Amino acid sequence: MAFTFTHRNSEMQLDKSHTALVITDIQNEFLIETGSYYHLIADKLKELNVFDNIERLLKCAKENSFFVIHSPHYYYPTDRQWVAQGGAIADYLFNLPDGFVGRKDPVDLEGFVGSGADYPERLKKYLMDGKTANTSPHKGLSCLSNDLIKQLRMRRVEKVIMAGPVGNLCLENHMRDLIEAGFEVAMVRDAIAAGRNTEGDGYVAAMVNFRFMANAVWTTEDTVKRLRDAAQN
Repeated sequence: MAFTFTHRNSEMQLDKSHTALVITDIQNEFLIETGSYYHLIADKLKELNVFDNIERLLKCAKENSFFVIHSPHYYYPTDRQWVAQGGAIADYLFNLPDGFVGRKDPVDLEGFVGSGADYPERLKKYLMDGKTANTSPHKGLSCLSNDLIKQLRMRRVEKVIMAGPVGNLCLENHMRDLIEAGFEVAMVRDAIAAGRNTEGDGYVAAMVNFRFMANAVWTTEDTVKRLRDAAQN
């Protein structure tokens, strides 16, 4: 007889001085209709109002002076020198005719503004306010290839609230890395999207795994309330 593991995630208590909002892939490639990845997640983006909910989280975090850290994707022309296989989704994205979250060079912004690698105009006021830490790029699904964990450690952050458009890939891998590194993690379920393939729904797969691993799974509404309450204590 099969055993079904049903449980309620333990409640994570927020502590303002040790809490950060961590978001991944807040870029045109994922959130704007012209982006190369957008069509893969468009249904879930629209169904859950993911773009609006990400903005609500950013706005609330900024208004209440929480740390905000963004982990973006970038690839440069020299990355095309890679010869190792990167896995199914990596190989698909890396071989798109028009490229994927591409930049000319780490120190050259020519062609960056308005590109797939750029931030959506509506969110730039949060991501480019001089206070948000935009990390070095993650080159795969995980944050082990960038400085996210160091950015959190140097701020003495212990509790992380997470959201982003690619829930079953980059966001889930970032979550796994942070849990393994000893952070408490809450996932915001309606500020997350994912795609589908012939095997099933990536969003459902992500939510199943979040329930098994994360310290909490909240809605945007609940998260905003918790952030505000923590800011007043």
